[in-house]
Amino acid sequence: MDTKESILLRLCRGEAGGEKLARELGLTRTAVWKAVCALRADGYDIRSSRKGYKLYGGDVLSAAGVTAHLSTRWTVETHAELSSTSDRAKALAESGADRTAVLAETQTAGRGRLGRSFLSPGGGLYMSALIRPALVAADCGMITAFAAVAAARAVERLSGLPVKIKWVNDLYVGDRKICGILTEGGFGMESGELSYAVVGIGVNLRGSFPGLPRAGSIESAGGNVPSRCELAAAILDGLSETESGVRDRGFIGEYRSRSCVVGRRVTVDGAYEAEVAGIADDCSLLLRRDDGSEVRFSAGEVSLAL
Repeated sequence: MDTKESILLRLCRGEAGGEKLARELGLTRTAVWKAVCALRADGYDIRSSRKGYKLYGGDVLSAAGVTAHLSTRWTVETHAELSSTSDRAKALAESGADRTAVLAETQTAGRGRLGRSFLSPGGGLYMSALIRPALVAADCGMITAFAAVAAARAVERLSGLPVKIKWVNDLYVGDRKICGILTEGGFGMESGELSYAVVGIGVNLRGSFPGLPRAGSIESAGGNVPSRCELAAAILDGLSETESGVRDRGFIGEYRSRSCVVGRRVTVDGAYEAEVAGIADDCSLLLRRDDGSEVRFSAGEVSLAL
């Protein structure tokens, strides 16, 4: 961690005097002052008083900023631009890394489910979390559902907005999508067991999306817009419980209660309409077709009528 990040980490935890910072970090007062000036140039609102320096705000993405809000252990890296945070996380997984979060200001080739592109304008939260939960193959499909609950909790707590989940991986506020989630994994060739999972999450914090009738943001929904560092940390803290959460199934009740599709008619894979009767214990959908038959739907796409 460089000097700027070390000082930012301490300021995120509260006001600190220049002399104290210099002593704790083994720096000169001048070096501390230069680092503070550099942080201000980066966009952080750091003010001086007789007591020292105090951080008032500035939604700047940094590893130190995320780490300052974390309650669990993660390695965090941030980038100005990546083709895809998930591609970077998968490369780290192949090199042996674990519990690593990759965040970027923008993505040039972000993607969603079914090979769709994922719009990644500046100002949103774009992150991928590399985890290695010890789960059997049959449980791996539930990682996305667990991640949706973890992200919904974080967004709801920090924004003050009621957050629903559209099966299987989108977060909605009202009738607008504010977050998409995509989970990708690597499996051992011999064991057939999960080697790693990369959970990609994109949250729209600000702005509107003309021409996209289902897209919205925390700001456009009237919520409190949290800093990206704080929101990322809250989501990561939730994801740290993925293994135990998926194993004990304790999250499924909340996944059901947050659903915005149960009891509604949906279009299934663009082919037919059905009513969503419920969500099964493996988080698949229970569909009731117009002929009265009931089917279980575990892979594909459902869409709500506009």
